Amino acid sequence: MKNNVLLLMFLIAGNAVVTGQVGIQTSNPQGSFHIDGAKDNPVSGIPTANQQANDVIITPEGRLGVGTIAPDSSSSVEVSTTSKGFLPPRMTNTQRDAIALPATGLMIYSTTNKCLQTNIGTPASPNWGCVAVQGSTGAAVVQVNSYTPNTPAGSAASETCLGSLCVRHNGTASEGSILLRSNTGAPIPNSSIAGFQVATSGINMGDTEIVSLSTAYTQFYRGGASGGEFINYQVCTGTGENYRIFLTMVASVTNPTVGNGMYLLNLERIR
Repeated sequence: MKNNVLLLMFLIAGNAVVTGQVGIQTSNPQGSFHIDGAKDNPVSGIPTANQQANDVIITPEGRLGVGTIAPDSSSSVEVSTTSKGFLPPRMTNTQRDAIALPATGLMIYSTTNKCLQTNIGTPASPNWGCVAVQGSTGAAVVQVNSYTPNTPAGSAASETCLGSLCVRHNGTASEGSILLRSNTGAPIPNSSIAGFQVATSGINMGDTEIVSLSTAYTQFYRGGASGGEFINYQVCTGTGENYRIFLTMVASVTNPTVGNGMYLLNLERIR
């Protein structure tokens, strides 16, 4: 057995020196490192699509292909299959929060929220948002929430940021408004801000503006300050991004008709 292992290592090393390519279960490697899982590739020429389905390859450019010997030039990793899926790491939110300095863009499947989540914050300040699909349109949606007391008024604790947009409320016990700012470090011109409020009286009130979102907060139409009321916003930035904002006051149990509970602020980006 030991002699067989040494012989295999010798053959691999020899092949690497002569051709610059290593093949496992194939004498016809198509890249720098090529594994033919089912050992069904031809001794010469390019394997068929069916033969490539069980192959793994590393190209001279460092791209990794699974199920394909020609991973797309725009990708670092390409998985090609029509019969299997991609299974990301699955964990609870408690396990997720124990990840040390999660990279921006890191993705997991949350078994707590039952959704794919990505860190849209920073390693030092993670902000995990669910990635979902919107109805029959198939548009990708990323959403984040802020659930904060209505005091102190204008508290930055209510701030929720996603993509190029940051949102917060200036909630008080009797009134409240949406505030928006650019999260890019520069103004976002020609942005459309359209909002409407559904009040307990049943009267809908709305407001639409075309503005330049600055890096400082700008207050927009009020709403969602009293128990049972809510306000919706549609934001189309001048850079072509689309967002939805939902704000409501979750009234206190002891006094459900007065806005003295908690604000729920939801921000969604529709890509």
